Amino acid sequence: MAVITCSGILIVFLILLLLIFIFYAYGGIFRAVTNSKASKNKKTDSEKSAAQQQRAAAAPSASSVPVDDGAIPDEIIAVIAAAVAALEDGGKYSVKKVTRAQRQSGSRSAWAAMGVYENTRPF
Repeated sequence: MAVITCSGILIVFLILLLLIFIFYAYGGIFRAVTNSKASKNKKTDSEKSAAQQQRAAAAPSASSVPVDDGAIPDEIIAVIAAAVAALEDGGKYSVKKVTRAQRQSGSRSAWAAMGVYENTRPF
């Protein structure tokens, strides 16, 4: 009886170790594929930026090119103000200042965090 129990426990742990190795190998394969795609994208991005620099040098009228200074567009501010007004009972509100929230490095965006929450919440 003890031999059967010990051999059963040994087989279970060996299979678990085999599964851990398989999942680790799959993770390495997917990381390698993701890294190779990212490096290809970096190359194409650098090629695109070089082409853009050449076009910018050829076209000296830089005043017609819109500049993104990180400001929030007026349309987004209007939508935020409308959402605030919709939450309240018709009071008079005005948006004084809208700033982007600072994300901590390595954290998910609000949309990604909500997706994780929706897909992992208990029933």
